[in-house]
Amino acid sequence: MANPDIVIVDDDPMVGELSRDLLTDAGYTVTLVQDSLEAIPTIKAQMPRLIVTDIMMPGITGMDICKSVKNDPALKHIKIIVVSGKSYDVEKQRAFQFGADFFLQKPYNVETFSATVKTILEGSSGPQSPAPPAPSAPEIIREDEFVQASDLGAGQIRVTVWGSRGLPHVMPNTTSRYGRQTSCVSVETRDHLFIFDAGTGIVELGKEIIEKKRYYKDIWICLTHFHLDHILGLGRFAPIYDPAYSIHVIGANDPEKSLKEVAQATFYSSFSLTKQPPKAKIDIYEILEDNYELFPGVKLSSMYSNHPTNTLVYVLDMFGKRITFSPDSEIWGDATAFQDYDEKLGGFVRNSDILIHDAVYTDADYETGKHQGHSGLSIVVDFAFEKAQARDLVLFHASPDYSDEKLDQMLADAKARILEKGYALNCHLPIEKQTFMLLGNQ
Repeated sequence: MANPDIVIVDDDPMVGELSRDLLTDAGYTVTLVQDSLEAIPTIKAQMPRLIVTDIMMPGITGMDICKSVKNDPALKHIKIIVVSGKSYDVEKQRAFQFGADFFLQKPYNVETFSATVKTILEGSSGPQSPAPPAPSAPEIIREDEFVQASDLGAGQIRVTVWGSRGLPHVMPNTTSRYGRQTSCVSVETRDHLFIFDAGTGIVELGKEIIEKKRYYKDIWICLTHFHLDHILGLGRFAPIYDPAYSIHVIGANDPEKSLKEVAQATFYSSFSLTKQPPKAKIDIYEILEDNYELFPGVKLSSMYSNHPTNTLVYVLDMFGKRITFSPDSEIWGDATAFQDYDEKLGGFVRNSDILIHDAVYTDADYETGKHQGHSGLSIVVDFAFEKAQARDLVLFHASPDYSDEKLDQMLADAKARILEKGYALNCHLPIEKQTFMLLGNQ
C-alpha cells in the first residue's frame, strides 16, 4: 500500500471516523490513529503529507505530537493541522509555537473541512503564518491619520532613556527619582526609531507611540542579549499589536537559545506576558559581530561584550554622529597579554558622541563584584575619556539596590574624577525619560 496522504490522530471514534470519511470521499488516502501513543511510530512508518491531530488525548497530547514532528529533521516537512475544542487564543498561540500550520476549532464545519485541508495540503501559498488569523480584516490605515513620527527636523536625533536599572532579586517597595524600569533606550529621527534593549522601559515607550499616533517607516529593536531584564518588556510593546508598523528585531544567537526562539517564546508561548499574537509585520535578524548598513547613511555595528552569554555592544552611526550602547560590559582597567578587551572596545566605540555604558558598581562595591560581567565607576570614567574619547558618558545599569542618595553620590564622584583628571567629558546618570539631543548632518 502506498503511503497515505493524511494521518488523523484522534481518540474520539466519532470525530476521528467522520474526519477520515470526509477526507476519503475527497479523494485522499487516510490512516486513522486512535491511540496517541501509536501516533509517532505510525507517522514515521507511513510518512504522510499531512497530520490532523486533536490536542486533548490520553497518552500524549497533540501539542507533543506537533513538537516531536517539527523537531525531527526527517519529519518536519510534514504539515500539521491541530483540531481542538480548546479555542483559547493562548492554545492557538501554543499550537503555532510548536509548528502547526493551521488551527481548526471543534466542532468544525463538515461542509468546508475537506476544502480547508486541501488549502493547507495543496495550496501554493505555503504554511500559514505563525499567528492565528485575525477575526476581522485589519483597519486600513492612511499615513495622513498619523502625525509625523516626531517633531524633529532633518538631521536631528533624540536619545531617550526609558529604563536603565538592573532587575532586583525582590521588587523594591520604595520609589526612585531615577526610576525602576529596566534597560531600554530609544534613538529617534524624523522617520525612524531605533530601540536598544526591550526591558520594562519599552512598555512606556510603546504606549507613547500609540497614544501620540507616531508612525515610523521602520522600528528597529536591537537586543544586546537575553537576560531577563533586557527582554522582559518586549511582549508588551504596543506597536507590535498594531498592523500599521513594521518592526525589525535584531540580536545575536546564544548557544542556549536563538533569537528566533526568544521571539517565539515572547509572542506565542502560553507562559509569556502577552495573550495575543502580533499584528505588526515582524522580521527577525540574527547577526554576528560585524557592520551592517541598515539603509543609506545609517550603519549599525556590533561587537561581543565582556559579559556572560553572547552579549553585544552596538554602535549606531548616522548623520555624522555616533551613539554607543553597551549596557552590560565589564571593563577591567588593566590590559594584559591575555586580556585586551578594553583596547578592543575602545577602538570600536572611539569618538562616540554619546557613550552609554555599564556602571553598575561604586568603586568600593566593584572590589567584591569584579569579574562577574559589570563595571565599576572610576574605571568607566577613565575609559570613556582615555580610550573611547567620548563626548558624553551616560552611566547605565545602576544597581537596583542603590538608594537615590547613593546614586547621587556616584554621579558626584564621577564628576569629581573628571575634574581631578582634567577630562573634557560630560557625565550623566539618567532618570527615566531623560533625553539627549544631537544635531547631525542630513
